[in-house]
Amino acid sequence: MANQENLLPFVSAMIVARNESAYIEKSLNSLINQTYPKDRYEILLIDGNSNDNTVEIAKNTVRSYCENNGNRSFNIKFLENPRQILAAGWNIGIKNSKGQYVVRIDAHSFVPPDYISKCVAVMLKVKDAVCVGGVINSDTIGEKGKAVSYVLSSPFGIGNSKFRYSQKAEYVDTVAFGLYRKDIFEKVGYFDENLQRNQDIELHAKIRAAGGKFYLDPKINLTYFSRNTTKSMIKQGYQNGKWNAIVFKKNSKSLSIRHIIPLLFVLGIIGCLLLGLISSFFWYVLFIVLVLHLILGVVFALRKTKKLSCILTMPIMFMLLHISYGAGTLINLVIPYKRIKS
Repeated sequence: MANQENLLPFVSAMIVARNESAYIEKSLNSLINQTYPKDRYEILLIDGNSNDNTVEIAKNTVRSYCENNGNRSFNIKFLENPRQILAAGWNIGIKNSKGQYVVRIDAHSFVPPDYISKCVAVMLKVKDAVCVGGVINSDTIGEKGKAVSYVLSSPFGIGNSKFRYSQKAEYVDTVAFGLYRKDIFEKVGYFDENLQRNQDIELHAKIRAAGGKFYLDPKINLTYFSRNTTKSMIKQGYQNGKWNAIVFKKNSKSLSIRHIIPLLFVLGIIGCLLLGLISSFFWYVLFIVLVLHLILGVVFALRKTKKLSCILTMPIMFMLLHISYGAGTLINLVIPYKRIKS
């Protein structure tokens, strides 16, 4: 058995965090308590100068595990991320890792005990994949944000992001929180530290252009704590749309149709409002489109829940998400973002 374990590839598991005191214990514990052999993986916690007690909680979590397991140790590194942004933290982790494979999860997420084992098993089976991942289950702390988590895990809310809902093992255009072959970063480069968001979209476009394949297996899964208020969901939607526009300017092949549809929706609303000044016909068209959008919102809400309060609010939330996302893209396609280097 020991010889078999030694044949397993060494994995580096990363968490990049900043001011995540509410989530870091659960996230870190989920990596500590993996069924994958302890001597075949390491954990790297990359902190972006947190000014709360994120690091203290993380170190107490490690200490508590060791004390409760007969002072059994495991491989863990605490690294600093002075730039504080995610891309810089991921790059620090990758460059300081010693694994043949690297896997990253978000501080807002936690994984089941067999996460690394399943990722490695799929990677060893699907030999032409450079990154494998699974399905994200959106959740919230408490009941307050359940409707938000339903919206962000619905195909109507987030398009054909198969890592949100797919039940089929297949090649896909991207995965979230996946296990990467480390050598792919030497081939195509690292995460772009000029990007504050959507760094993985831009990197994954480069990986695909280089012939790299992504593979999704729904047997792999993790839980992500989404935003728990409509306001924060709208803000996130706008920021994601904004950075989609910026990423598109850097790499026109980085976006797929699901990233463009909210932009088309917003352009359609604006177009109908303006053309309605010439002919009221276009206002009727807009009214019909918005009503159809709300009806679809009800249909997809019913697929997620039977709770009446969610069914009544989710159609409006779907629309607000799509408008905020599309507006973020539109505004930042028109207005140059000077901080992005050519």
